[in-house]
Amino acid sequence: MAAQEEARRMSLPKPICRALVATALALSCGSVHAQAPRTGAAAEIAKLSAEVDHLEGARAVRKLQRAYGYYIDRGLWDEAADLFADDGTVEIGMDGVYVGKARIREYLQRLGGGKPGLSYGQLYEHAQLQPEVDVAADGLSAKARWRELQMTGHFGKDAFWGDAVEENSYVKEGGVWKLKALHVYVDFVAPHVGGWPRLQAAAADWRSDTAKAFPADRPPTERYRPFPDPNVAPFHYKNPVTGKVPADRPLISSEPRIAAYARRVELLKDHDKIENLQAAYGFYFDKSLWGEVADLFADDGSFEYGQMGVYVGKAHIRRALTLLGKEGPEFGKLNNHMQLQEIIDVAPDGKTAKARWRGMVQLARANQSGQWGDGVYENDYVKQNGVWKIARLHFYPDGFTDYDAGWTKSAIPLPGPSAAIPPDKPPTEIYRGFPGAYIPPYHYDHPVTGKPMTIPQPADSVLGRK
Repeated sequence: MAAQEEARRMSLPKPICRALVATALALSCGSVHAQAPRTGAAAEIAKLSAEVDHLEGARAVRKLQRAYGYYIDRGLWDEAADLFADDGTVEIGMDGVYVGKARIREYLQRLGGGKPGLSYGQLYEHAQLQPEVDVAADGLSAKARWRELQMTGHFGKDAFWGDAVEENSYVKEGGVWKLKALHVYVDFVAPHVGGWPRLQAAAADWRSDTAKAFPADRPPTERYRPFPDPNVAPFHYKNPVTGKVPADRPLISSEPRIAAYARRVELLKDHDKIENLQAAYGFYFDKSLWGEVADLFADDGSFEYGQMGVYVGKAHIRRALTLLGKEGPEFGKLNNHMQLQEIIDVAPDGKTAKARWRGMVQLARANQSGQWGDGVYENDYVKQNGVWKIARLHFYPDGFTDYDAGWTKSAIPLPGPSAAIPPDKPPTEIYRGFPGAYIPPYHYDHPVTGKPMTIPQPADSVLGRK
């Protein structure tokens, strides 16, 4: 066939032969250029392959957890334990943490009746429902939140409802997905007769009888009590719409000693969150990131800077901030507003707070004279949906001075309300900066005497204050 094709080609007229050669060359060149798309295609295939691995990982995790539920339902303890990594763990309620397949198997079997399989007439359903699965970017680990619905009991003897939330971890080892940590946060276990509406508060030690007879390898990682006590299992994922991490769940217990400590823990956390909030304000303010500054306020929050008046609401606060300079960092612009020397007082209910701060200010434009400033903040804060926000920020500048002249020779008056962007309200207090000596009111009592800090303002002939 090859010889015949060669003979036929050689017998063709020369113009046709030249055309065939040109076509062959063009095709050859085309094949060379076709290599570039292959690189792009290879990259796209690699990307799609990673997405496939990610999606298949999520499906494998769902299958793994659902298999666990089906095995537990029928008392297949070996099969359930084999779903775990060698160093896997199980934690249910306050029973503590059981580590390793052998210990997990023994614990699960004891919970389920103490022998392989179920007894005649035994119901032991543990439905694994409502998964929220998130596979790590490297595709080698995952976390998932599940609802576990339980129906347990013995025919002719007893019946129980159970509800729980699981926050579990998974790992991919040797190409196989396994349970790394199964953590069951028990909402309640209630008898069918009477049901959950009539449940009473659990005992201080509400470990199962199994855990008391067969102690765990490690104590429970968290302390809480089931319904009717409120408890929220921590979320491993961000809100799918807002992208925010849900606020820390409150540590609540009806056990008096635990409740008291838990409340103190929450208030201490609140203190730190407010300190972080105000620090963020300072860092954003330094770079004139007015949008970020405004977002730190509650929707009806207010902003008052010296004698400029009061601006209310995020949008108006953001506009007002432009009176202090164009939005965004600029070459040669220094706008440091340090947040220092805080005294933070959180209300006993943990919903509001007040704080006093010192504000050191450094202002400058490149190759121009700069300014020093100093002042005091007296701010209010509010916790909304578990997130602390600025409810009212009030900066009382002590004064501003020219850097070169210094405070011995320079005293820059505080600007008043703007005509270009008028405030929503006039200044809440009328005073002047240095050389005046106005004392911003204190939100807190004297730390030792406990007396209110009602100090009379010093005389000021300019303002007519005697």
